[in-house]
Amino acid sequence: MSRAFEQSMTTLEEAWSSMVEIDTTLEELEVNPQFVQLVSPNETVVVITLNTSIGDATGMINICIPHIVLEPIISKLSMHYWMQTQTSEINPEHYQNLSQNLKGVDVDAKVLLGESTISIEEFLNLAQNDVISLDQQIDEPLIMMTNDEPKFYVQPGKKKQNLAVQIIEEFRGEDDE
Repeated sequence: MSRAFEQSMTTLEEAWSSMVEIDTTLEELEVNPQFVQLVSPNETVVVITLNTSIGDATGMINICIPHIVLEPIISKLSMHYWMQTQTSEINPEHYQNLSQNLKGVDVDAKVLLGESTISIEEFLNLAQNDVISLDQQIDEPLIMMTNDEPKFYVQPGKKKQNLAVQIIEEFRGEDDE
């Protein structure tokens, strides 16, 4: 067990290396958690529980980190810190590769002119020059769908000799903020 823990502690040191340099040591192995008291019972701690399997035996390993140990690096644990420390420099080669890959992606885009409900009989009796009334008002923007999901409000028009749409704003559904 000591060997397994020493190897896992090396991995733990690597995982934390971007935040802080830590040096772990296995001082004692205790299988009964009632005999372990590293901090006072009312101290705030972070407990990491790992489900483990070694051979046929399975169990849990709990790693307890007292607040006092984390206090000097808590500011580095926020997402804001991670965003600030990332480089904002754009690698031109990476940008070129990403742009080239995106050019090959197909996106199904269509504009919904409106909807209507008609009976099967009306559908079967449709003839040239028949008119189907849509629920869309002429002064309301249309909805552009990409991959069958509404994405933009658009207005119809022409560009040169082709039918086109102009994006007015992004579609905001109930879940969007």
